[in-house]
Amino acid sequence: MNQSIDKFDRRLKQLLSVSGVERGELARHLGVSVPTVSRWLNGISTPNVYQFREIAHFFGMPYDWFLEDGDGIPDTEGLAAKLGLSPETVEALLELAASESEEVLTAVDDAVCAVIAAINGVYDDLLRVAEESVRKTAPSEMEG
Repeated sequence: MNQSIDKFDRRLKQLLSVSGVERGELARHLGVSVPTVSRWLNGISTPNVYQFREIAHFFGMPYDWFLEDGDGIPDTEGLAAKLGLSPETVEALLELAASESEEVLTAVDDAVCAVIAAINGVYDDLLRVAEESVRKTAPSEMEG
């Protein structure tokens, strides 16, 4: 089996498991059938480029995370850079994750998911406004 496909299906399974997103929810978001998502999870097929982009965006993950080597967890420095946090903060969060109860971790996870959802909502709104602005200014630039 192609290593990239194997990494993709494993990573997608991890995301579904960790996030609590159901196959049906992802399928609806992407406009595909649940059996299609199941084929991706079983390594039988892969999403097209546009679906892949939407999956990464849906979960707030960079494209390369789905295909990179290793266990998918960057080192402290890499994680700090990706999250825009200090390495000390990342260390503290990792220690918290290792030592706290399931209830605390679930509450923290819910809070983080809410923040990510808010950011994604703002991002989508800003993207829409920017696209509308480009459409409005493009004809006048062509005239000049």
